[in-house]
Amino acid sequence: MFSNTNLGLLLAAFPSKLFQQQVEASKADRYAKNCTSRDLLITLLIGHLKQAGSLRSLTSMSQTIDEHQYHLNARSIPRSTLSDALKKRSTLPFQRASEHLLKCVGGQQSRSIGRMISLIDSTSITLRGPGFDEWTAPTKTRITQGLKVHTGFDPVQLAPTYINITPANVNDSTDALGMPIEPGMTYVFDKGYCDYGWWHQLHAAGAYFVTRLKSNANIRICHEHSCPVPGSPVNTDEVVHFGRRQNAFKDTPVRRISLRIEEWKNPLTLITNDMNRPAEEIAELYKQRWQIELFFKWMKQHLKLKRFYAFSENAVCLQIYSAVITYLLLHFFHKRTGLRESLFDLTRRLACVWFERPLTRESRARRRQKDQELKAAQGSLQL
Repeated sequence: MFSNTNLGLLLAAFPSKLFQQQVEASKADRYAKNCTSRDLLITLLIGHLKQAGSLRSLTSMSQTIDEHQYHLNARSIPRSTLSDALKKRSTLPFQRASEHLLKCVGGQQSRSIGRMISLIDSTSITLRGPGFDEWTAPTKTRITQGLKVHTGFDPVQLAPTYINITPANVNDSTDALGMPIEPGMTYVFDKGYCDYGWWHQLHAAGAYFVTRLKSNANIRICHEHSCPVPGSPVNTDEVVHFGRRQNAFKDTPVRRISLRIEEWKNPLTLITNDMNRPAEEIAELYKQRWQIELFFKWMKQHLKLKRFYAFSENAVCLQIYSAVITYLLLHFFHKRTGLRESLFDLTRRLACVWFERPLTRESRARRRQKDQELKAAQGSLQL
C-alpha cells in the first residue's frame, strides 16, 4: 500500500491546479525543456527547508528529488538551467499561489470566534553590491536599498494574511491604500502609517485601528472616556476630535489613551476608533506588534532570506514568494497534524526525514491488526 512522504504531505495544501493554470496563462513554461515551474518551486522549497546557502548547494539538494519524481511530479535541475530559470521564469504563478494560501489563512481568521486582529508592518530586504545596484540603486532611500515586504499578520494563528513586495522607496502608508479592508478587523500599526484619510477609510468600512499618535497632532479634547484604574499603566483615556486640517475625521470622535511605561521617559500615546474595548486591552493590542517583528526575524533566519541565489530582481522575488509559500505550507502542516512542538522544531526535524513515510499510531495499529488477521487466515487454511 502506498503512503505519502513527509514532503508529499507538506505539499498537500499547495494549490497545484491553480499554480498550473497560472503557468499556462503566463506561458511561464513555453520554452522550458529541462525545468518546469513546478520543478523550480520544489527545488526552492527544499532549499528553504534545508537552508541552502548557495546555488551550488541548492543544485545538489535538488538531486534528491529524482528518486521521488513520480509522486512529487518534479525532477532535479542542472545548475546552469537553474540559474537561467531564476533569471527568466515568471513570478506570477508563485505570487498567485502565495495569495491563495494567504486567503486560506484569512478565511480561517474570519471564521474564528474572537475578534479579528491584523498587525501591519513592513521589513526591508537589503540588496547592495555588484549585480544588485543596477536595479536597486534608483529606488534606494536614506535608510535602505533593496526591496520592501509589506505584511499583514494574524497574531492568533501566527501566520501572514497579506504580502506585497515593492521597491524600498514605497512608503508604508502608500501600500496600505491598496490593501483590502475587512469589516470588523482591528488593524494595529505604528506611526509609519500616519494617514488620516486611510484611517477614515478603515472607520467607514466598519474596521478598527490602533496606532501611535504623533506629538504634533492637532486635536481637541471633548471629555474623559473612562477613569484610570489604580495600579493600571493607563494615565488618561479621553475622547478627542482632530483639528480642521484633518477634514476626514473632523466630525468623528476617537479615543486618545496615554500609557505609562517604566523604561520610557515620556508616556506612550495611542489613538483608536474603538470605543468599547477597555483601555488596558487597547494597550495590550499594541503590545502584540512585537509578534510581526518575530515573524520577520523567523523568515530571514530560518528560510534564508538574507542570502540570495541570483542577483536579478526576478530571482529575488521568486525566492521571497517561495519562502512565503514554504512558511504557509509549514503552518498548515503544523496545524493539520496537531503537533505541540514549535514551528522551528518541526522544520528542523522534518528537514532530515522529508522523503521518509511517517508511521502514526493509527497506521501502526492497522498494520498489527492486518498482520493478526492474515496469520489467522493462514492458520485456518492449513487446517
